Amino acid sequence: MKQTLSLATPFDFLDKKLQLFFENRFWKIRLILLALFISAGSLLLFNFIFVDVGLRSLYQEMRHPGSVGGLFWDDIILQGEDPFTPKHYEAGTHEANQTFRLTIPFIARFLHLNVATLYLLHVLVGLAFIWVVTSVVANILENKVLTFYFVTGFTAIYAGANFYINWFGHADAFPFLFMALVLFLRKPVWVLIFSQLAFWCDERALINSTFIGLWFLIPLLDNLFTNKKLDFKLIPAAVYTLVISGIIYVALRKWMEISLGLSIGHDSSLSEKTVMWSLSIFGDKITRGLEGMWLILFGALAILVLSKQWIKFTLFSGSLLITVIIMLMVADGTRALSYGFVAFFIALKILHDQISTKQLRYLLILSALISLMLPLSFP
Repeated sequence: MKQTLSLATPFDFLDKKLQLFFENRFWKIRLILLALFISAGSLLLFNFIFVDVGLRSLYQEMRHPGSVGGLFWDDIILQGEDPFTPKHYEAGTHEANQTFRLTIPFIARFLHLNVATLYLLHVLVGLAFIWVVTSVVANILENKVLTFYFVTGFTAIYAGANFYINWFGHADAFPFLFMALVLFLRKPVWVLIFSQLAFWCDERALINSTFIGLWFLIPLLDNLFTNKKLDFKLIPAAVYTLVISGIIYVALRKWMEISLGLSIGHDSSLSEKTVMWSLSIFGDKITRGLEGMWLILFGALAILVLSKQWIKFTLFSGSLLITVIIMLMVADGTRALSYGFVAFFIALKILHDQISTKQLRYLLILSALISLMLPLSFP
């Protein structure tokens, strides 16, 4: 009788080795370091020239702040020194868009940072972000090996790798960490503090807070699906706090426009050109944003359809659609999609509750492999 082979055999062997490796009180540190070793290794391999040029430019900017065009670390520091005086930048430029993104400039001013120390802080904040992501995912999956597969894929895409590989000065690790802490800490006081910090880093944090609200509402939606009853007592205080925080941000921003004369301007012609350009390369733009990790989102959407959880499907797909629309409206599509990283937590929760561990393992491995094989493209 002919013996059949299985492509799953190498991964079965890997699972056993990983389980032993993570049987340690410092398993989370081991998991993150191993994931970063694999993902950073692949990024440096497939982006070697890009990374080399970028890091050389960053070093030059550290030595002579403001000398390299297209790098914004020095602009962040300068904004912190005079944040409330209107600047007359051309509409649509990064500098103009920075007008209301005040959290990081204030941090730089308070800590007296220069370009080098601001970049170093960005790396440290990014590592903290990966730690929080790992903690959230481990709580969802209740499996260290599956968590490792996810974190490896996550740190191979922009959302998880920006903290060290984005030398331009967009500083996305800050809002990503604050958004993750809103979800992780949950208590109203922390929700208010960290959501405000995130919103004032980038308005895309506010737009993608729909995912955070949906995460908080999952118990309510699950109860509605199971018992066919809407129990408003299951709405946590964090949801109300998040809504109030959004209102506070919008109100303060409007007050700053009226009283201080701050604005980002709007160029309708540029916006139209950006949308048309984005549509012309839609497949490339949407793929490179989340790479193989799209499989996790598509898998969750498929499960919601098959299980006929139409309300959750509508809310989840609606939030994704908003993120995609924003991606079409801006030039930095990879960054815009990455602000929706909380969608991964929701998707993992759906998949963990509905499919077997074996199926989820294959999905996470495949998504990670695809992400590792694709070169990172940003912004």
